[in-house]
Amino acid sequence: MKLQRSPLQLTLFYLLFAALWILLSDSLLIWLGLDGPLQVALEILKGLVFVTITAALLYFSLNQYQHEQRRVQLHLQRNEERLAQAMDAAQEGMWDWDLKSARVFFSHRYCDMLGYTPEEFGDSQQVWRDHLHPDDRDLAIQRLEALLGERQPYYENIFRLRHRDGSYRWLHSRGQLLLDEEGRPSRFIGTSSDITQRRADEDSLRQAAAVFDSTQEGVLVTDNTRRIVHVNPAFSRITGFSAEEVLGKEPNLFKSGRHDTAFYQTLWHALDQRGSWSGEIWNRRKSGEVFPMWQCIRSIHDERGKLSHYVAVFSDISALKRSQRELDFLAHHDPLTTLPNRLLFSERIEQALQRAGRDKLRGALLLFDLDHFKIVNESLGHNIGDQLLKMIGERLAQCLAPQLTLARLGGDEFGLLSDDCASAEQASLLAQLLLDELALPFMIDGQPLFISASIGISLFPEDGDSVEQLMRNADSALFRAKSSGRQTFAFYSQDMTAIAQQRVRLESELRQALEMDQLRVHYQPIHRLDDRRMIGVEALIRWQHPQRGLVAPGEFIPIAEDSGLIGAIDAWILEHACSQMQAWRAEGSDLEFIAVNVSSRLFGRGDLGLRVEQVLRETGLDPACLELEVTESAVMDDPEHAQVILTQLRELGVRLAIDDFGTGYSSLARLKRLPVHKLKLDQSFVQGLPDDHEDAAIARAVITLGQSLGLRVLAEGIEEESQAIFLRGLGCNLGQGYWFGRPQPAEQLMSSRSTV
Repeated sequence: MKLQRSPLQLTLFYLLFAALWILLSDSLLIWLGLDGPLQVALEILKGLVFVTITAALLYFSLNQYQHEQRRVQLHLQRNEERLAQAMDAAQEGMWDWDLKSARVFFSHRYCDMLGYTPEEFGDSQQVWRDHLHPDDRDLAIQRLEALLGERQPYYENIFRLRHRDGSYRWLHSRGQLLLDEEGRPSRFIGTSSDITQRRADEDSLRQAAAVFDSTQEGVLVTDNTRRIVHVNPAFSRITGFSAEEVLGKEPNLFKSGRHDTAFYQTLWHALDQRGSWSGEIWNRRKSGEVFPMWQCIRSIHDERGKLSHYVAVFSDISALKRSQRELDFLAHHDPLTTLPNRLLFSERIEQALQRAGRDKLRGALLLFDLDHFKIVNESLGHNIGDQLLKMIGERLAQCLAPQLTLARLGGDEFGLLSDDCASAEQASLLAQLLLDELALPFMIDGQPLFISASIGISLFPEDGDSVEQLMRNADSALFRAKSSGRQTFAFYSQDMTAIAQQRVRLESELRQALEMDQLRVHYQPIHRLDDRRMIGVEALIRWQHPQRGLVAPGEFIPIAEDSGLIGAIDAWILEHACSQMQAWRAEGSDLEFIAVNVSSRLFGRGDLGLRVEQVLRETGLDPACLELEVTESAVMDDPEHAQVILTQLRELGVRLAIDDFGTGYSSLARLKRLPVHKLKLDQSFVQGLPDDHEDAAIARAVITLGQSLGLRVLAEGIEEESQAIFLRGLGCNLGQGYWFGRPQPAEQLMSSRSTV
């Protein structure tokens, strides 16, 4: 039986019982009328019974109270344990701030979240303030003060507290403000949970969402039944489909039809076995356009390992495909003319050789260079040169059969491949077609421009069975065509290989000749035509080879020009010629001048004037006794530069002559401004005199031009008296050639000097 009475009720019950006991017991004793000792004994017995009964009632009441207290305490303890377990399970720490004592109770879990024990963390509200993150401190304290000032019943806030290890933990706090009877804050109690990881996860999710929405790659998510559940903006931009148009549908909506069933079976097999697949796939946009994309698909499983979603990330590689095609085109084609380049041309030759060997076919390889293209480039500008190259490529591509391969190999060098050329005659016709087409004028900026070419031909399989051999042999034939006067073609023959080897050997030996003093200077006399008196000589280079004897200049001068040795040779002959002329003058010779040829390479250098000045100073020769001969083509290569160089030489006092006049493309407007003394009529116009009417007309025109400009005219290559007489009749001043005398060493020339 439990007493469900309050202390007041128990006290009133006790007073009632005691009063009734006293009244009733006393009334009974009076009624009995007992006397003396018996009454005293009964009085004592009555008191003892009263004490015994009240003691029993007190014991019963206290025992019941104690039992109830134990039961309440046990219930409270169990509740506290449940609360602690629940808070631990919820990762919650508790705090209880007694506002009157200013003490704060921080639970073990609360302190543990920050790496402290309750004893280490303390029980003051200031310790909480000190652990706040600097960026959160002001706002957190303002929120707390506002809570206390406005007496808001509920509180919630998120802030960072410093952990014992120095890092910060995000805490989510929720609490309640308790008021006393007078309505003043008395306690502030609540819980806090560590949400650091949740905040990190939320940040990651926000970042992932931002990436998902802003990435340039399209993203498509399906459920395990392959129904589309989510797409990002890039998906719509790439495919043209909006999210509303594809949600709930299957990705086969985008099939292009370019892949067979086996392709998709392989894809799904990879997803089932490895959980991912990546590769190139062609899909269809909303517009119907089929486009390539690179796609990565991954299967997603839930925490139980069950397939939940598929995620596909893809990028449109149409631009990349176009760039690859463009790069491939640029790698195999010339960007200016769009013709195949050397790499693709070599691949075509290799394929042609394989077909020729397999099918017993014959073919031809033609290499051709444009003649004097450098003059076009330097006189008219590289832009005009580029236009000309482009127009050449277009014209030849139109006139040639489609099965032929026309290529630009670099600069002004082109190649033509015919993998079905049965005979040399057929190759000749092909070469002549090229020459005929190039002979037609090219109209650039309304002006006609003429160009020619030299062509070298090698036939296969007889002239070579490899790309390198065929190209090398065609190049040898091209050199022969150039040496034959240009504007023609030549076939490769076996002796060309020997000639090419000889050229390499001669170049090496020529370098040694400069070092070992094997070069010689021979002098050819120059005579006046009116009285045939020798008034000067031309210094000509010769090579005294230790085994071969005297090597003709026509054999080694082209090699010297190609190898760059001609500049050193020119400098050498200039020094020796000036020294020899000074020696003759010291001996009392009446020669007026010595002529020295200046190559285009030496003339193109900016230090020619300084070099000539130095040689004249070292040899002591009077500048008026030196005549420098510059070819017409060298002058016209860069007329402005030539004007400057010739002016510098004229200021030194040397004579100047234009050699091979009539073979180039001189501008009369420029010619009249050049500070020269003499024109040399090329021997090609002298050989046919006096019978060849065309040569006679050219000779007459050149001589008349020279006279009009106040220049002396010298005719080269006079071998007959009739030629000398004819030229003298035209008014030509000077002449040289075998009729007057061959080039000779200095000592032989002076010993045999005579007037013809």
